[in-house]
Amino acid sequence: MNRAADGTGEAGTQATLDVLGRVALRVGGVPASPCGELPLRLLALLALQGPIGREEAADLLWNGTTRQTLQSLRTALSTLRAALQRAPDVLVVSGANLSVNLDTLSVDALRTPDETELLRWWRGPLLAGRACRGTDRWLEWRLGTETRLLEGHLSALFVAAARQREGGQAEAFMRRARELSESFGVLPREPWGSAAGGGLLGRARELAALRCATGSVHVRGPRGAGRSSLVRAAFPEAVWCAPDGVSDRPDPGWVARAVGTGRAVFDDVEDMPEWVWPLVRFLDGRGCQVILVSTGPLPPQWHDLPVVEVGSVARETLVRLAATLAPAWSAVELPALIVLTEGLPGRAARLLRGGGPTLEALLRARLAQFSEDILRVLWVSDGPPVGEMACLRERCGLDCAALRDAVKVLTDAGLWAEGQVVHPLVSEVAGQLLPWWTRQLLEPGPLSRAP
Repeated sequence: MNRAADGTGEAGTQATLDVLGRVALRVGGVPASPCGELPLRLLALLALQGPIGREEAADLLWNGTTRQTLQSLRTALSTLRAALQRAPDVLVVSGANLSVNLDTLSVDALRTPDETELLRWWRGPLLAGRACRGTDRWLEWRLGTETRLLEGHLSALFVAAARQREGGQAEAFMRRARELSESFGVLPREPWGSAAGGGLLGRARELAALRCATGSVHVRGPRGAGRSSLVRAAFPEAVWCAPDGVSDRPDPGWVARAVGTGRAVFDDVEDMPEWVWPLVRFLDGRGCQVILVSTGPLPPQWHDLPVVEVGSVARETLVRLAATLAPAWSAVELPALIVLTEGLPGRAARLLRGGGPTLEALLRARLAQFSEDILRVLWVSDGPPVGEMACLRERCGLDCAALRDAVKVLTDAGLWAEGQVVHPLVSEVAGQLLPWWTRQLLEPGPLSRAP
């Protein structure tokens, strides 16, 4: 960002506009004459958005017919000109276009703070006191702009923390980032985050750490934690590699795209064939940032990569996720949701998207997507851990391959862990979905339910 754009060209500054927290306009260091809410919104829009056409600005800020909104815009411009009388170069009106001269207007949200200013730079919500009223387009613009500014500030806090050699100062930066993340619910775009209120729920710290990585990085966490979603949110332009076998080896065009974009993602590397690692080494040596996604450790030669851990989220985050994806679902059942998902938002999102007013209804919608083999495994495994797969195979009446496939699907879905179903209600619903003749065929035993 250049000096004019970030508001640091103080020599030519005629006016100062504060938009973080309490909104204030000063001309020559003196508070400007009262402008009212809409003229200040217009000035903030021009400063933070850049040049904009008259009709677009009028439609964004005012409701009504085109004639009415343009008249409101003319009134607001007249008010701003009066307030900026001693700063004549700030407001620029050129035909149908409006803008401000950032060489003469200093805006707090556009100034780049140094490390001594970082902890107090974010003074409050964008345009505080003016956040809840206005047109739908204005509210959308304000939220999007606040998100962009806060996301950049969080990244700056994490970068500053990483540079500190003194533990206390580093912790202060981290603590401030956590405070802002919790207060504003942050933030960036992500496949299931957009449905949950526009944010990557509970992942501000991980997202900032990933974006701040200067070289290749390892993203590690259990399935359903949102590892891939985190990477896609941080690097939407990256190219992905997730081969299922030897025939899926990337062609030269894929390699060229990876080098061209400067980022390549290898998802679930623990399941990839051995030929992947020479390719990873080649791309890393060419200056391409490689993101390795896994559930566990990497081979020894990659142990020195910085690690971004992705795990469970706070209880409050799951409440927000449930309230958004399944508004009819009762929060009284939250303890069962936490057990079912282990606090992992990806698992929770997949379950909650099934719809239904109760947890049983959600599970029914989710399990109805599974095959009969999978439902058999769930139905007979309510109780102590199975122990041996041979025992489970016999009880389910499945061959080895079918049982392995069923357990893999259930593990990936977060419904099976350490040799048993994760919640008794899962087995109960699975039994309800099984055809009656299947229940008759299953031999009774310590692991099965009575038909």
